[in-house]
Amino acid sequence: MYPLGLGVVSWWWLAILATAVFWAVLVPGMPTPTHRISMALAPAAMAVFAVGSHYAKHMDTAAVLAMYSFAVVSFPVGMIGHRRKFAQRLTEAQRRGESEENTWPPAMTAQVFVSLAVFGAAAIWATR
Repeated sequence: MYPLGLGVVSWWWLAILATAVFWAVLVPGMPTPTHRISMALAPAAMAVFAVGSHYAKHMDTAAVLAMYSFAVVSFPVGMIGHRRKFAQRLTEAQRRGESEENTWPPAMTAQVFVSLAVFGAAAIWATR
């Protein structure tokens, strides 16, 4: 059984496309090279988790790729309209020497959580 009737090769292409969207939307908007590097490495961390799920839970490759694709694309969608404010808050926190933990604007936080919930539900539905 393949998610949404798409084969493994199709899901590989969709995972690559989702990663490209993530990088194209989120990496250039980060204010410093350190933030750009950490944002660029986020899909790699998600991929490590996906590979671990594949082997530990014996999940189907297409299902793992589908869940990865939905998870990766949920972050750019969740940050639509908030990247500039987020970058400003990161820059201000760094300039003042404060922690960067609370730099997400509340509206962006809500939007990211809704995006994660919607794309998470879609991933579960697609891989059932």
